[in-house]
Amino acid sequence: MDIMHNAQAIMDYINTAISGDGLKLDENGVASLTIEEDIVCLFCVLEAEKMLVATLYLGRINQSDSNLLYEMMCGNYMGAYTAGGTLGIDAEEGLVALHQHFPLPVDEPAWIEEPLSALIGAARYWRDKLSASVSGVGETAHVSAAEAMLRV
Repeated sequence: MDIMHNAQAIMDYINTAISGDGLKLDENGVASLTIEEDIVCLFCVLEAEKMLVATLYLGRINQSDSNLLYEMMCGNYMGAYTAGGTLGIDAEEGLVALHQHFPLPVDEPAWIEEPLSALIGAARYWRDKLSASVSGVGETAHVSAAEAMLRV
């Protein structure tokens, strides 16, 4: 099975797990879904690297909140509060993202369930931290699917 078919088998498993059917890789090897209306999860297949990259866009950062930025750096250290993923900030868009790379191919598409569930749990944690941070400055931390797709 080639890398794209293997990755689509993983997407099909996720579809089954969430009772969905719309998670299909496009011709560029990209698929997305929205979690709880405000976390955009983008999957991207890197064929040459034999990787599936999951990127969860969590919202906008209040750049003046040094306490939150410090907490994010500490949480990022050795995957402590990221379920093994990596937190980052898209400097151009000001979006916080949680990334994780998964090797391909896999023998069993169901393997994704545990690490992806943990990653989503970490994304919820940081999304809530972001929301609390910006609630005092009159902005919203939430990101729409259209905003998250700007940099694809």
